[in-house]
Amino acid sequence: MKIVLVHGIFNTGHVFFWMKKRLEKCGFECFSPSLWPCDGRKGIEQASKDLKAKIDEKYDSAEKISIIGFSMGAIVARYYLQELDGAKRVDKFFSIAAPHRGSYWAYLPYPTKGVRQLRPKSEFLQHLANSEHRLKSVALFSYWTPFDTSIVPSSSSYWKIAKNKKFFSIMHFTIIFNRRVLKEIITNLKK
Repeated sequence: MKIVLVHGIFNTGHVFFWMKKRLEKCGFECFSPSLWPCDGRKGIEQASKDLKAKIDEKYDSAEKISIIGFSMGAIVARYYLQELDGAKRVDKFFSIAAPHRGSYWAYLPYPTKGVRQLRPKSEFLQHLANSEHRLKSVALFSYWTPFDTSIVPSSSSYWKIAKNKKFFSIMHFTIIFNRRVLKEIITNLKK
């Protein structure tokens, strides 16, 4: 099985080094591209187009994949799935600590387009919510922590159309290193 790991803002694909190594030990083929620019300045749409181009370059269009998206990377992946026909080739999508309903941190004075798009009730997030029906063929999972200090409120990571699971992980970034989260992903990948 092929897995694409999508990083969040201010990161690169290398942020998944721990998770990728463990998934590969379980026999999964992993691809963790770095999307540029990594600060969201060109918007989530452009990051999603970059993701699509990298997936299309790496894999034949007939190959099925699963996606794991962390933080803003999960929203980038959602746009790819919902608006760029990614749902046609994806079996499972795992969202980790994603601001599905926005984060109040997006009001801080870091004025990139991608950050503004993550504000609660933004036009961009409303559009994604309105096109969720395009995900009906994809198994959806959303993992989050109530101790998230970047997704405010942390319950914004609860995604009503996904199978949700809450994990106790201190802070936002640490959740991708949580052994229980990884175990849950592996269990669902094998189903």
